Amino acid sequence: MSASLIIGIVFPLVGLLLIVIAVFILMRTRSFISSSQEVKGMVVRNVYRSSSEGGGYAPVFGFTTIDGRHVEVEDKLQSNPPQFREGAAVDILYDPQNPSRARVKKWMNLYFVPALLCGMGVIFGGIGVVLLIFEILDLLRG
Repeated sequence: MSASLIIGIVFPLVGLLLIVIAVFILMRTRSFISSSQEVKGMVVRNVYRSSSEGGGYAPVFGFTTIDGRHVEVEDKLQSNPPQFREGAAVDILYDPQNPSRARVKKWMNLYFVPALLCGMGVIFGGIGVVLLIFEILDLLRG
């Protein structure tokens, strides 16, 4: 079995797996949005988190729930430079049952990860299918 054939089989499977994960995350995000409360919040500070890729700034935002509790949450999405300036007003979506489960209501904060995984899945799958087609054509010719 040639390397091209192996890649032609493995890459579409990896691509499909990435797309399935992206759809799962997208469904969870849509479910979160449909059951969440929307309030106005404010970026309290930006916290720098270092990583092997260099790190980034995660905004910490504060908001008051519908029932009057004040909550501060650090966003999971990091960026460098910071996505928000301190003191910026932001729209927040939060889970009424667990207000610490909150997210900034922006496309990037809600849909970036599933879009990235889906794009990677299409690229992996496309490369694998093209390699598989060329490998099959070579087998048919020879």
